[in-house]
Amino acid sequence: MQNTYLRYLQFVFSDAIHQRKQEALSATAIFLLNRIAVNEYEENPMTVNQAMTIHALGSPSNLHRKLDELREAEMIEVKSVGTNRRTKYLFITQIAYDYFNIKSKAMVKAIEKPLKA
Repeated sequence: MQNTYLRYLQFVFSDAIHQRKQEALSATAIFLLNRIAVNEYEENPMTVNQAMTIHALGSPSNLHRKLDELREAEMIEVKSVGTNRRTKYLFITQIAYDYFNIKSKAMVKAIEKPLKA
């Protein structure tokens, strides 16, 4: 059986840098980081208010703690854009880009070197 996803996980788990970040962040924070990154990738950065309305991740107070967790881990930064200083946007940092780059490389390796049946 060839399971590319399991092979991908195997490569991801073997990376020490990724493991340290993965262990330092809660699963909810990682899910939130993924959402923030996708929004930024789509050139539609998420606002703090939008993040607070992701009900699948919990209450607004829980989401606020998760944003703090990501900020303290230096995975996101909060910025104002343009002249509107009231709306705060969420952006991933270079550390987060490096984290996602590790996952990207693991995905490519998993496709190139699948598990043998």
